[in-house]
Amino acid sequence: MTLSPFLERRRRARAQAAQWLTRMRRGLAPARQRALEAWLADTMNAEEFSELRAVLDVAAELKGPARAALVASAAGMPRRAKRHGRALWFVGVTAMAALVVAAAAGLWMWGEGYLPRTYRTEVGQVRSVLLPDGSVAYLNTNTRLRWIGSPDDRKVRLVRGEVFFEVVHDPARPFRILLARSEVWVLGTRFDVYRKADGDVRVTVVSGMVSVEGLSQGARAPSWIRHLTANQQIEYSPVGPIGRVHPARAVNVIRWRQGIIETRGEPLAAFVSDLSRYTTQRIVIADSRAARMQIGGAFSVRNVGATLERIARIEPLTVTHQDGAFVLGYRATDRQGGGVPH
Repeated sequence: MTLSPFLERRRRARAQAAQWLTRMRRGLAPARQRALEAWLADTMNAEEFSELRAVLDVAAELKGPARAALVASAAGMPRRAKRHGRALWFVGVTAMAALVVAAAAGLWMWGEGYLPRTYRTEVGQVRSVLLPDGSVAYLNTNTRLRWIGSPDDRKVRLVRGEVFFEVVHDPARPFRILLARSEVWVLGTRFDVYRKADGDVRVTVVSGMVSVEGLSQGARAPSWIRHLTANQQIEYSPVGPIGRVHPARAVNVIRWRQGIIETRGEPLAAFVSDLSRYTTQRIVIADSRAARMQIGGAFSVRNVGATLERIARIEPLTVTHQDGAFVLGYRATDRQGGGVPH
C-alpha cells in the first residue's frame, strides 16, 4: 500500500537515522559531522534519531533473556499490526536490529576526536551539534558551549545561553555540565539548561534523572545537591539562596526548538526579558502599567516585531519604533477612564 506523504517522510527519516547511527560507530569526519548536525535541525529527523538511539541505551543495560527479547523484537513483527503500522515499522528494521546486536555485544563505539572545541549561536540562531561522545546538544539563541572532556571524562562548560541535551547513556562515564559555582550531572537523559545573563541558572528535566550540585570556592564537597526527575525544574543563583525543585511542563520549556516561547500569566516585563534574547533590537517598556500586564499564550520568536504587534492587538499595549528600539507603552481604555471621549 502506498504510504501518505507524512508516513513516507517519517519512513525516510527513520531509515536515515539508522544509517547515521551505524556511521557513528565508525567515527565521523568533520564534514560528515556537520552534515549530521544539519540533518538533525529537522524536528522529525531529530525525533527518529533520538528514538533509535534510545533502543541502544536500553539494550546496553539489559541482561540475558531481556536483552534477547529486545533483539528479537527488532527482528519480528506483532501479528495484529495494521497495514500502515506494518509498513512504517519495517522501515530501517534491519539496520536497527544490527545496532541493537552491536550494543548487546558491547561493540557500540563512538568516534574519536575528543579535542576541546567551542559551539556557538548568534542572536536569533538555533542549531544542533553532535558532541564527541555521541550526545546531541541543541543550542538556543546567543549560546556558547565548550566541550572540555575526554574519552574517560564527558564534560562541557556552558558559558552562556541555553542548551537542550540528549545525552548518550553511559553508567561508567557520567556527563557533566560545568557552570559558575555549580555542576549538572547525568548518566543519560534529556534536559534543558539555561544560564541567564545575570548568572542565574534554570534546569528542566524532560526524561530521566539529573543531579545539580552547588560548589563553594575551595570546598572539596558540594555545598548542596538537588535531584530532579521528569517534569521537574530548579532555578537558582550561584551566590544566592538554594533553589527549590518544583513541577514544570518540560515540553513547554523546550518549545524554543520550534521557534516558540510559551508563557502562562507572566508579567510583560519578564516575558520581554525572554523575548529580547531573539533580537538585536532593544525592547523598552516605557510605562510601569504595561510592565505589570499578565501575558499568556504561545508566541513566535522568529519575528519579534510581529509578536509584539500581536500582543498589542489583544492587550492595552502600544508598540512604537524609536532609535532602532521597540518602545512599549500603555493604552488606556474607556473603562479605565483614559480613553478618548466621544
